[in-house]
Order: sequence, then structure tokens, then C-alpha cells
Amino acid sequence: ELGELEQVRVKSRAETAAQSIQNAIISGELQPGQRLIEQKLAAALGTSQPTVREALKELELQGFVRRVPNKGTYVTQLRSEDIRRILDVRMVLELLAIERAAGRLDAAGSDLLKRTVQKMEAAAEIDDRVSFHEADLFFPRQIWQLADYEYLKTALERLVFSLFAFVLAKQERTDFLAAAQQHRAILNGLLSGDATRAGQAFIDNTLEFWQSHHGMKPETRIAGESGRLGGKT
Repeated sequence: ELGELEQVRVKSRAETAAQSIQNAIISGELQPGQRLIEQKLAAALGTSQPTVREALKELELQGFVRRVPNKGTYVTQLRSEDIRRILDVRMVLELLAIERAAGRLDAAGSDLLKRTVQKMEAAAEIDDRVSFHEADLFFPRQIWQLADYEYLKTALERLVFSLFAFVLAKQERTDFLAAAQQHRAILNGLLSGDATRAGQAFIDNTLEFWQSHHGMKPETRIAGESGRLGGKT
């Protein structure tokens, strides 16, 4: 007998088209604010307009594109204030996920996160934006999975998609290297198995990265010795 084998999931045409459009946005081939014409995309991708339409609906849910009634579909363009507000909410929610995941991290999970950070570091070295983005999203998703909190995961999926995709396009190689270092520091906090230590590692390194590389500071504040984020006073 072959034993247990992981099933291979074949992507639908719409999923493949969505991935191609997403990669074009990440690489900068499609620019923020650019109008997306279904007919042109279908021709470029070698697929049908209904397939492209379905792909764009998925990308809209993920935050990569936005549909304006009676005008068309556009690559999402975030203002600095939009990014700041998303980051503000993300910090609070992801801190909860980090703290919950710290006590649930087993050997297999630790190994997977280590390999993901290594992939980020390798992609950063050669400025491979698509591979970096894949690992950059895979890392927190594994943490959310470990947190085992369905509603938290759903909220973070929407926030992180819209935040990461459009910051990524503005980053230089040094930013990617710094982001990889940030994730390694967060991983080290998680590997401690201590929720408070893991949470503090997330706060310290995430705030430092966003302030140093994007000039942004969330409106939340660190409250109390536990290091948890609290509201403004």
C-alpha cells in the first residue's frame, strides 16, 4: 500500500488567472490605480472573459482590486492613511494570534516556520518579490492556523492581503532583508513557547520595521508590562 499521501489539488482556471494577475500586481507590472480591462486580460492570459471576471471577484475579496460601479475594476491604491489604519487593526488582532499560537507550536510547526523564514531570506537576497510574498503570507497563515481561532483568521486574511500587496511594490532589497530579519525575531519569540515573550517579540520587531522602513507608527500603544496593545488614551 502507498499509505497516506497528500492529495494534489488542481487549481481552477479562475484561480490560475487570479494568481497570474496577483503576481503582476506584486511585481509592479500592474500599477496601483490602473484600470483592468477584462478583454485585454483574457487575451493576455489566454483564457475567457468569464474566467477573468471570476478571478477579479476573488482578487476583490482579497483586497488586490476594487470594483467601482459603472466605471470598472481597478488595482487597489492605498493611501498612507489607509495603510496606517489597516496596520493599526492588524497589530491588535495578530498579537492575539501570536500569543495563542505560542503554546501550540510543536516540532513539525517549528520546522515549517523555520523553513519559511529561510525561504524569505533566500528570496530577499536575490530580490525575488513573488517568492518573498508567498513566504511572507505563508508565515502568518501558519501562525493563525496554530491559534485555532476561525474568526480571527478570517479577519486577518482580509487585512494582511490588502496591506502586504501594496507595501511590497514599494520595497527595495534592503527592506526585504529587514523584513526577513523581523520574521526570524518573531519566530524566535514563538519558539520560546511563552505567550508574553512571543507577543513582545512581535510588537517590538513589527513596530521597529514599520517605523524604520515605512515611516509609520500605529495609533495603538503598548499598555502595561504584559506588552499587549491597548487603545489610545
